[in-house]
Amino acid sequence: MNTLGEVLNYRADFSARLEALVGGGKRYTYKEYNERVNQLAHYLIEKNIAKGDRVAFLCKNHHAFPVIFMAIVKVGAIAVPINCRQTTEEIYYLIQDSKPKMIFYDDEFTQNIPSLDQLSFVATMIKVAVGSETHPSFEGLLVNKPTHDPGRSVDGDDAAIIMYTSGTTGKPKGVLCSHRNLYTAGESSGNAIDYHYGDRYLAVTPLFHISGILSIFNCIYFGKTMITLSHANPPDILDAIERERVTCLMTVPTLLIYMLPQIMSGEKDLDSIRIFICGGSTVPEKLIRQYDALGFPIVQVYGCTECSGAITFWKSNMGLEKCHSVGKKQLQGKVKIVNPDTLQEVPTGEVGEITFKGPQVCLGYWNNSEATQSTIKEGWVFTGDAGKIDEEGFVYVMDRYKDVIICGGANIYPAQVEEVIRQLEGVLEVALIGVPHEIWGEMPRAYVVKKEDSDLTEQDIMEHCGQRLATYKVTEVIFIDELPKNSLGKVVKPTLRKMAMEEQEINH
Repeated sequence: MNTLGEVLNYRADFSARLEALVGGGKRYTYKEYNERVNQLAHYLIEKNIAKGDRVAFLCKNHHAFPVIFMAIVKVGAIAVPINCRQTTEEIYYLIQDSKPKMIFYDDEFTQNIPSLDQLSFVATMIKVAVGSETHPSFEGLLVNKPTHDPGRSVDGDDAAIIMYTSGTTGKPKGVLCSHRNLYTAGESSGNAIDYHYGDRYLAVTPLFHISGILSIFNCIYFGKTMITLSHANPPDILDAIERERVTCLMTVPTLLIYMLPQIMSGEKDLDSIRIFICGGSTVPEKLIRQYDALGFPIVQVYGCTECSGAITFWKSNMGLEKCHSVGKKQLQGKVKIVNPDTLQEVPTGEVGEITFKGPQVCLGYWNNSEATQSTIKEGWVFTGDAGKIDEEGFVYVMDRYKDVIICGGANIYPAQVEEVIRQLEGVLEVALIGVPHEIWGEMPRAYVVKKEDSDLTEQDIMEHCGQRLATYKVTEVIFIDELPKNSLGKVVKPTLRKMAMEEQEINH
């Protein structure tokens, strides 16, 4: 087996009655899951979806999401999951770049989908709800369709998914991963985390994220039940853990912080939980120790989309004294710390750029050979993160070479936000940095230099950004007379971060 569809066929044969999907009042066994995937796959073929065609979907976490994803990859098409937190303008760019033949979308995102007359390459749009005369409903597509495998020939090296991220240029880039990439990453990460057959997995992190896509595969490969929540807030998460006897879930540090007081209250029966898996940003050492003391071990994951997910894992059996690291590399793959200028490996304990090589490394960026060549060199992914490895093999993430801001587990790319702010007539210069925050990790702050005699206000900038960007991408605007720069005229963001830290110290 080397394709995602083959793994689902295997699981449906050997665990036909095992509960596979739970959510929205629906429950499906693996036999039913596979049949629904096959029915949708036959519909895709009926609509002339060929190998290599893109099929996009704009959906929240629900039981239809895994079905849509698995049907797409079963017919050899390329899945394009879209971040449903993005604005219409951002979504439009991703659709224009990937040019999908078909788009699935949740009913609540109707206003976020560009009209068909704007998208000549899209043949079909499908509403995952009640449907309409122009856009058929998801459930209606499955009626009277064959439940057997579509029989489309798919190879492990075929492209399976385009996961959109953004680079330092601010323009979203599509990370192209093969079936083999995802298969290897899912198998390796699942073994590292120690998933069990029969585990009940609560899908808290968005399924449109690489961690969500891998969780779909992991559940199938290891024989787990996936429970979906459309709204992942602490009360709903804890209710679901108690109600569904959840054994494992993946989340971000922010949610762990918000859940802690409710967990400590003892109001919910959470005895079923074996592990909390956490990624997106570094988990505070204090938080790891607090959860461990309560009997809830945390598995910390460090990775990137270009590596199809995880690079390293830290688990409590590695020793709490090492919990400020991100653990050790997974079984399949190599981690090397290099000097970003010379590309030579640095001595143990010295800081350099974290690089990774292994069968999980993506095929490259969709339609962007230049970005591929600058990020993947001789099979090594250059993560843009500064880090070091100690004598025992533990990896430490020190900082980011790239200016990515991580807010509540979500990546914010300053160049993209800065470009939007610069569109305003009264803006002379702008620089976005992350300001440390106890709960969210970092909060994005824009330092803006106004043009002379401009009457531009903070509200003007916030409203402008709110119409063009997801609201979490800029939360504060500070006007400044001039930005600190080096001799080459480049903005020195560390100086801005130092200013922000000094302000925080004064205010506290």
